[in-house]
Amino acid sequence: MKRFLCDTTLGQVHGLVAGPAAGTPLLLLHQTPRSVDEFAEVMPILARERRVIALDTPGYGCSDRVPGRPGVADYARVVVDVLDWLKIERVIVIGHHTGAVIAVEMAAAYPARVERVVLSGPVYTDATGRAELARFFKQWEISPDGAHLSDKWRKMHEWLPRPDLVQRFVVDLFHAGTESEQGHYAVADYRMEDRLPLIRCPALLLYCSRDPFATAERAAALRAAFTPCQEAVVDGGIFAANENPAGYARAVLDYVLQEPLANP
Repeated sequence: MKRFLCDTTLGQVHGLVAGPAAGTPLLLLHQTPRSVDEFAEVMPILARERRVIALDTPGYGCSDRVPGRPGVADYARVVVDVLDWLKIERVIVIGHHTGAVIAVEMAAAYPARVERVVLSGPVYTDATGRAELARFFKQWEISPDGAHLSDKWRKMHEWLPRPDLVQRFVVDLFHAGTESEQGHYAVADYRMEDRLPLIRCPALLLYCSRDPFATAERAAALRAAFTPCQEAVVDGGIFAANENPAGYARAVLDYVLQEPLANP
């Protein structure tokens, strides 16, 4: 596994690359406020079969911090910058939560670069979804007494009763600094209903069985947008790739190793 730094439109982006050159590469995009650490257990398994690239979204992990309020389209543009630098024409994009939204934008804005997508924990952000997300993210605003930090630890522990994984989440949170919610704000601003009609690639909607944010019931619009669209469920919560790496990797590879599907 090798590290790299790539100059992009949002500063230097840190990434990892591993695996053989054969086949369409897999691109891993993490949730907010995580980093490539989200895929630490999964990436070596996937790399047995394909070349795998994992990126720290700008503002997170070891990528440069980003001033202001970048949008999902900005993040997607950065991914294309990295692919150009790596001289990779086409990828299968595997995004979790925020990463899944970036994957949607990549499929809409850069169809020639995306063979298909795996939307892990997919969240649909129409007007209703944006309003719900805005209300939810407001609870993480900085409080003078620092209570927002203990609140986040407590909430994470409710969703994942494994202190070791919660600590890894909090390390990523602290590393992102004062702008740790940028990715969430980008998702909450994203008009997905305007972008889905532009998509022409296949998809796997990968639900995590204990994920409270992304369920099959909420994914009807996503299901209709991708042709063809498959669905699968993996045991785990919002950190499924860390909790259950073997099951997560198997669900991805079962889909990825199917015969390539031509865009209609």
